[in-house]
Amino acid sequence: MLLPPELQFLSPLLNSPREEYKTAPWLLSDFDAPKWQYSFGYKKKPKELDWEITLSDGSSLLDSKNEELYLGFKYFLTTSTRRDFDLGTTNELEGQQAKQFGRACQIIDFLLINDKRYQLSTYGLAGLTGGNLIEMLETFSKTPSSAESVYNWTPTLREFCHSILADTSEMEIISVLKERPQLLIITNEQKDDDELGIRHELIPPIRAALYIRGLYGTTQVEYGRQPNTIRLSGILYPHVLWGKNQFKPVHSILGFNEDTSLFSREYPGVRTNTGALELMRDQTFFTYRSAVYSLGTLHEIGLPAPTSKALIEADCFTPELGTKGRFRTVPSDLVFTSLRNAIELHIEHGSEIIKGFCRIAIECQKRGVNPSTLSEAEVRHIVGPYLANLGVSRLSLSARIIATKTLRESIKGDKEEYFANLRSNTGLYDLLAVYVGGIQLTVGILMARRVSELYSLKADRCLDESGEWLLFGNGKSTKHLFGLRRREARPIEPIAADMIKSLIRMQKVLLKVGYIKSYKTLFALPQMSGTREFIDSSNTAYNRNLDRFCDYFETPVNDEGQRWYLRQHQMRRFFAMLFFYCGSFSNLDTLRWMLGHASLQHVYNYITESTDGALLNSVGAQFAAENIHVGNVENFTVLAEMLKDRYGTDNFGLIPSSELEDYINDKIKEGMVEIAPEFFTDANGEHMKVVARLKHGVAA
Repeated sequence: MLLPPELQFLSPLLNSPREEYKTAPWLLSDFDAPKWQYSFGYKKKPKELDWEITLSDGSSLLDSKNEELYLGFKYFLTTSTRRDFDLGTTNELEGQQAKQFGRACQIIDFLLINDKRYQLSTYGLAGLTGGNLIEMLETFSKTPSSAESVYNWTPTLREFCHSILADTSEMEIISVLKERPQLLIITNEQKDDDELGIRHELIPPIRAALYIRGLYGTTQVEYGRQPNTIRLSGILYPHVLWGKNQFKPVHSILGFNEDTSLFSREYPGVRTNTGALELMRDQTFFTYRSAVYSLGTLHEIGLPAPTSKALIEADCFTPELGTKGRFRTVPSDLVFTSLRNAIELHIEHGSEIIKGFCRIAIECQKRGVNPSTLSEAEVRHIVGPYLANLGVSRLSLSARIIATKTLRESIKGDKEEYFANLRSNTGLYDLLAVYVGGIQLTVGILMARRVSELYSLKADRCLDESGEWLLFGNGKSTKHLFGLRRREARPIEPIAADMIKSLIRMQKVLLKVGYIKSYKTLFALPQMSGTREFIDSSNTAYNRNLDRFCDYFETPVNDEGQRWYLRQHQMRRFFAMLFFYCGSFSNLDTLRWMLGHASLQHVYNYITESTDGALLNSVGAQFAAENIHVGNVENFTVLAEMLKDRYGTDNFGLIPSSELEDYINDKIKEGMVEIAPEFFTDANGEHMKVVARLKHGVAA
């Protein structure tokens, strides 16, 4: 039915499902095409799905005998990104829709990999029993890695490595190992992290066999040259739809080093999450289970699908799962020390570090050369006496430079040498990365934003005209905005604003001299290998800067030899938690200095403005739980009574603090309890205490 323009919004409701489900926002091709072009806002070009797939009986998925299976898979994909409650699509093309699409593709790939077992080419999707669907879900649940659960990646790669070693002549291997002696080196870090399960004496010849076949990536990545996992996937999984074109986890044991070292941290990191990592998280599992259940949509279209009974059986199945876990609380003195180090680095050296890099960029722009062509003597001269006296003598620790040549075979050196050089300020780019890591830390603590909101800040659009408000895209505000993030503004404290302005000034200089063509993300950095690239920040780059900062200032190492490497999700909790602890003991001098607020009430107002409600409730629950756990129940009497009724004891030290926290959090979510500070003034000044209240207003 042709509707007038003002009623076009009714079209989806009047079309048949078979027609309506032929479209999706990400699908760029005609539904009936044997190859699909699709894009979830990809910057480069669309990606492709090739439906020409050989099944276990030798037939093609495109053959007429497999038409219903072929259409079933296609409709399953197009409906995977639609909402359950109407015909609309889910939020955010680049976020939620992309994840749902990926999960649906993995389910299709799993069925194709197990085609012979499930006899898809004979019975199609209608032949899948409840037991088959439960078996698939149980397989998914065994590990948080879809590469392992869906594609059996590590055993498949291990078998492939053994097979190519057997198929490669010994003379070829010896020749390559002579030509590339780096292939012989296995570092201690590689041995420690090895999960591939191949005897270490076989690793060099296997690397050579991979190298002969052109299976190493052409570019040098941070941890050395690694096999190209997309190329490997195309070889190992020729009969799947999606996974043959997707990255898989790298096994660092197969990597070898040319320009940079294989290590990026001085120590292993303290785990940031207390949840079990060996099993799939419950929330992730539920999304896979929901995707499997949505196979039932095919009934609506009139295509064969698992029976309703089979789908309901699968939807009721819940295996043992890993808990989401809580983010491990960082010791407050560690964060305070790190914050002080970041602020001192900015005040004492920040301006000179920025000037030093800008001088390098200006000189290279004048000459029309890459920074990597500068000799050590030239670097010292260009950056100026201040940085030279500080220790700067090289462009970057990732490429050793002598005279005017970059030694392609040189590396950072051993771990001890590299981190000694890092802390001696030898490399300008490395020092700049430490400085940027310190700015990230400061802004992250004071603003309590999500990491995606911070690394995506644009240098030319992150502050308002007054320079006192941070402008960002809210990471969870895409609903009803067609996938766009809602722009929000939050007040930012002077020290953080000053740091941000220094990075903006740097990009203004780079733009003015033509070193960059447009503004980048706020935390963008030059390419460490010394090319002219100035690279936008990302989650990986953001965390790498924090790692360098922690190694530079040597954050503490625990008894297990693990270092505290700070992460933004820990910082978001920290600020409010610190307020509760320090405020309760009238020890807010540091916070007041940092924020410039005169009163406790003003400090708390700042926290409520910069921290979302759910996070603040979570912090309150943790604070109450930790106090009750050690017997401080004076301000939490009604909560204590509720817990006594729940556990049958008032010896709360017997109950894990995390369990108490979960219970209290549930009561907050149910609207029974609220936890908040109370402010009062006496002869000694302003004070506060954190109390729990029943929602009807009686102090707990």
